[in-house]
Amino acid sequence: MPQDTKRLNGPEISTPYRIYCKANAPKAFEDRLSEAIGKAGIRKDGRRLQESRKYYAKIGVVSTAKGSAYVELGNTKVIVSVFDPREIPKQNKFNQLGELFCDFKCSPFASVVRKAPQTDARERSMATALTSALNPSVCRHLFPNLRIDVFVNVLEDDGSTLAVAITAAGLALGDASIPMFDVVTAATAGILGNRIIVDPTAEEETLCMDGYTEGNHGLVVLAKLPTLDQVPEIRQYGNVDVETLWKTCKQLNTSCGDLVPIVQQLLVSKVQTHLRELEIESDEESECGEDKEDMADSTVPNSSGADK
Repeated sequence: MPQDTKRLNGPEISTPYRIYCKANAPKAFEDRLSEAIGKAGIRKDGRRLQESRKYYAKIGVVSTAKGSAYVELGNTKVIVSVFDPREIPKQNKFNQLGELFCDFKCSPFASVVRKAPQTDARERSMATALTSALNPSVCRHLFPNLRIDVFVNVLEDDGSTLAVAITAAGLALGDASIPMFDVVTAATAGILGNRIIVDPTAEEETLCMDGYTEGNHGLVVLAKLPTLDQVPEIRQYGNVDVETLWKTCKQLNTSCGDLVPIVQQLLVSKVQTHLRELEIESDEESECGEDKEDMADSTVPNSSGADK
């Protein structure tokens, strides 16, 4: 991708000046762990290990897109836009199944570490995971030789970004009236020793990926189709044994189920709003038709005295 010559491109990676202050000097792993998770299993924001942050979601936020969704999970903020199916560019042969193109971008101000404008390896990996999670839910056989574009923009990254993006993308596809087999929800869990941390923040994700003194450590992202009871995508990072991974997946399965009423309520409210708009339009058309008939009756001349 060519460089943007009209932008003052800084270094790809920058370091905040605050880390050189004495108050923000690098701390040992045990100290960081005790600050993030207390002895009673209570986190910084008051949640227990199995508790998730509150969701806020809204659809139809981008006027230029066919469908869109905005989702907040704590301080993590993601916006997704979906556009109409179009012909696959540079396609020489007929493709019976349509394609789903996912683009994943993080804003330069999304996290503390400054990001370069170009797409990096992490964003490409996130886009691949997003495509794998959405492909089984979309009726691609109805769009032969066509492509549906899904664009994800992370406005703020405070952990569980991929799971929020998958949930928001499923909402945006539903808002765009794309035929789907099922809605998609996703959740993230961090593993640190014998602890399973549901919906970790960015600080907790860093601790789970470091895991200096812990045996099991890493992250697990699970996407689910709730009505079909299928799991289209599981992403695991770090070093986790099979038994702990199985427990984590069962916990994430429950967390994905908790999101289903939120997604269903948003999509049902959209359908209800659309039906009310159709009723109003039909009433207005019927009123206009009656007015035209009355005007036509009033302009017809009286034929009783035409022969006189």
